[in-house]
This record gives sequence, structure tokens and C-alpha cells, in this order.
Amino acid sequence: MSVTDRLCRVTVVAPNTRMDVALPDHVRLCELQSDLLQHAADGPGGEDVVEDGASNGGWVLTRLGGAPLDPNLTPAQHHIMDGEELYFSPVAQVGPEAVFDDVIDAMATASGDRGGKWQTATSQVFGTVVGTVLLLGAAAAILFTGTEAAMWTGYGIAAALLAASVVFARALGRIGEATVVGLLSVVYGWVGGALSLGELPAMADLNAPRLMVAGAAAAVFAVVAGIGIPISAPVFSSAALAAAGLTGAAALCTFVGATPAESGAVVSTVFVGLIPAMPMLSFRVARLPMPTIPRSPQQLRSDTLKVDSELALRRSERADQHLTGMLAAAAIVTAGSLVFLAMAPSWPTVLMTILLTLLVLMRARIFLTVRQRMPFLLAGVVGIASLATSMWVHADPADRFLYVVAVLVGLAVIALSFVLGIAGKRVSPIWARMVDIVEVILFITIVPLTLWVWNAYWWVRTVNG
Repeated sequence: MSVTDRLCRVTVVAPNTRMDVALPDHVRLCELQSDLLQHAADGPGGEDVVEDGASNGGWVLTRLGGAPLDPNLTPAQHHIMDGEELYFSPVAQVGPEAVFDDVIDAMATASGDRGGKWQTATSQVFGTVVGTVLLLGAAAAILFTGTEAAMWTGYGIAAALLAASVVFARALGRIGEATVVGLLSVVYGWVGGALSLGELPAMADLNAPRLMVAGAAAAVFAVVAGIGIPISAPVFSSAALAAAGLTGAAALCTFVGATPAESGAVVSTVFVGLIPAMPMLSFRVARLPMPTIPRSPQQLRSDTLKVDSELALRRSERADQHLTGMLAAAAIVTAGSLVFLAMAPSWPTVLMTILLTLLVLMRARIFLTVRQRMPFLLAGVVGIASLATSMWVHADPADRFLYVVAVLVGLAVIALSFVLGIAGKRVSPIWARMVDIVEVILFITIVPLTLWVWNAYWWVRTVNG
């Protein structure tokens, strides 16, 4: 099967003719069979093809000596390859599968039908993964070296990777590899930025000013990569937003003297607060045409707006990609903030961690696709793990075993109860409405809790004497 045009070129044998056709590998056979039968009926001696099939229960496609192919599957799912022959057979005349009289032939046929073969795409993915791991290792080596030469090396490799990603995308059409290489250039830009304020003797010296410059450099490389590879712009916009969140948090620590927990509370509040606005923002970024609502009977009668269906579908898919990137960035920033909030041993930070964890888990339910829901679920898991780690670190050594085990087992029981008792079943609208109300309350509570983390109430009491 061709990888570039995604067509499989086969020969379809009908009772009256043979047809050499190219089948799209992503379309189900039931959607192709009617056209193939019509071509067979239009051929020589095909006047009675349709009627003969109807009198015998219809036509099915089979391999020679094989069972009927499932019409609800695609050629790719049937592993139909270039050069194969498929046969139109009446349902009533389809016999049992061929019986092998040669063990070697049976083993060869079974091996050919077995899935999970190593293909060209598998080699490409493996090579990309190996190259990515090696380049990440080199980036870590540059960061740990911490010299001025290492800084320029990081920036140089970042620029080279950025140029290579543009070449991969525009000259070779390898969008997947170009996106990976572009993200690696963002990583190297971050490493170069972390070393821009002087030598880094130890990782303990990776302070807030360095992280601020590193986040800004990563955001710049992400923006440039998004411009160079427009088709992957949602991925790079997600990286740029996450880097901007890091830059903002580090800037609060640098210029205001905030603690990591305090800056994390502010940044996570901003990103979580923007989640409801992200769908409309993604529509605007994708330039999706928005409907206009008539305000009078005259406007309703004169409404002649016509929408290009193909353009609307294309931009709708683009808007979905941008929304996925924005949500992923919000989840990444929130997860990072949860770690710092949980590790700060105070009641405000612990309550803030619990609130944000509940909020991201509840917010995940409104997104229907895996790529949009999973980042929030993972962020919630990070929050739970951070709370458990904080309990283990800061609790009394005599009691922390009991506390951590009790909390984790209790949460596991809740998760399994959801899987066995709620998932996949209809939920009462009353319960759904109650969850909505609780989520609104949590959204409202997040700002007062952020002020509490910043000790704003103590400051107000102090000012008032």
C-alpha cells in the first residue's frame, strides 16, 4: 500500500469482468462496493450482475478461498495490499475457507495475516524516537556543563534544528518529523536561555531569573517555529503559552520576591480562568466564520449569507487543533503549579492544591475528545501525587504512613467505583446540574484562595491597624 497517496491498487474480479482499481484505504468497503458493482454492471455482459446478486443474497468481496471481507472495515484494516485480487461472490455461494494440505503453506498464510508487522512507518517512528532521545540527552549535557561555550552551543543547535524543521515541512513534506524537530529547537532554546545569565556551576543555581530568560527564549523559538511550520502552529502555540506561563511565574519571583507557590497560584489562576474563553478564542484564531443573528424581520428576510462548506469544515478542524493546544498549555502550567503549591507546607497552599485538582478534574468532563480531556485528567493526577508526596515529606514520621496509605486507598476506591458504577451509564440531570454548581463555586473560590496564599488578608489587617 502506498504511504504517500494512501491508495491500494487491486484487481476486482466480477463474474463478467476484471477491474484494476485504486481504493482509498480509509473508506469502508460498504461505501465502495456499490460503485464497484456499478462499474461491473457497466462492463460487457454485466446487464444481469445486480439482479443475479439480489437473487443470491447480495454480493460480497472475498479473497481467493477466504471468508467474506467485513464491509464495515476499511482496506487498511483488512491489510489489503497493492496487487491483490478481490472477488465478487454471491453470499449464497460463498464456501468455507480453504483447507490447507501443506503445513508450510498454512504457516506462511497465518504469518501473512498476522498483524503488527514491522513497516516503513514503524522504522520512521523508531528513528524519530531514538533521535529525539539522543538530542534530549545532548541538551541535558549542555545544561549540566553550564559554561558560556555551552550556551552558544545550545543556541546554535536550536537555530539549526529550527531551520531543519522548516526544511522537513516545506521541502520534504514530513510534517510529523518537522514538528518533533521544531519542539526540540524549543528545548535547546530553553537551555540556551537558562545559561544566558552566566555560568551555571550547579543545578541548584537554576534560579528564577534564569528560568525567566529560559522561558522567554523558548517562547521565541516556539513562535518562530509556528510561523515556519504553519500546519503545526497549534502545537507550537501550546509550547509558547506554556513557556509564557513559566516566564510569568519566574518574573513574579524575580521582581516581586514571590515564592514559587505564590507565583504558581497566580499563573494557574490566570490559565484556569481563561479556559472558558478558549473555545471562542480558538474560533477567532482559526478565522472560523461566525453566524450573524438577525435582529429584525427585514434582516431575517434579507439574510442571504452563504457559507463555503469545505472552508468551514477545514477551519473548524483548525479551530479544534488550536483549542487542543490551548487546553494542553493550561493543563501543563496548572500541573507545574500544583507541584509547587503542594510542596509548600501551609494550609492556604494545600487548600489551593485541592481546589485546583478538583477543578481540573471536573473541567475535563465537558471536553469530548481524548486529546482535550486527557491533559486535564493527567494534571489532576499530578495534583493528587503532589499532595501525597507533600504528606509524606511534611507529616509526622510516625503517622505519615497511615495518612498516605489511607488517602491513596480511598481515592483508588472512588476511582474504581466510578469505573464500575458510573462510567458509561446515564447520569441524572440533577446530579449533572449539581456538579455544574460546585464547579462554579470552585471557580469563584479560586481568587480568594490565591489572595490567601499571598497573605493579602494579613496585609490588609496590618494596614488597617
